[in-house]
Amino acid sequence: MITAEQYSNSKVFALIEKEQSKDPYIHSPFKAFKSLSSKKKGKFFEHLYAEYVSGKGFKVEKPDNSDHDRKVDGRKKEIKGSFLWGDGTHFRWQQIRPGQDYDDVVFVCVYPDRVEFYEADKVTVAAAVEIQDENGFWIHNQHGGKKVNSGTFCLDGFPPDFEWLKAV
Repeated sequence: MITAEQYSNSKVFALIEKEQSKDPYIHSPFKAFKSLSSKKKGKFFEHLYAEYVSGKGFKVEKPDNSDHDRKVDGRKKEIKGSFLWGDGTHFRWQQIRPGQDYDDVVFVCVYPDRVEFYEADKVTVAAAVEIQDENGFWIHNQHGGKKVNSGTFCLDGFPPDFEWLKAV
């Protein structure tokens, strides 16, 4: 057994403390949000976006089915959120599935000091993620390696890296 006191004096504890000190959200009001499970984060990304666009006068409705998260002014929106990854090197939006029923993808970017919203239509996003390199690898494939198109993709970067993203 290791007591809490012994643990707090251990090398492991010191390493964890050092690692956590690199977290750009350590003093951010978004820290608690970041610490939620992926499923709960997804739910709150959806709520945050709905509250934001509703406040701008858009009509927000429940989805028609589980392939999208909200309808905004009649358009089906799939909402993908991300906090900064690593030491703030990029965002990663995951579980992008071009085969699902939606019109637009909303990209939620949670910085330590603000939240930004971007979007692009499904055709544009699919063209950006369903690409192969010169070796035939699916470079944005999220599951099953890079040799097979799994239908599920991820995108890494910052909004300015993607000229096709439009601020909401």
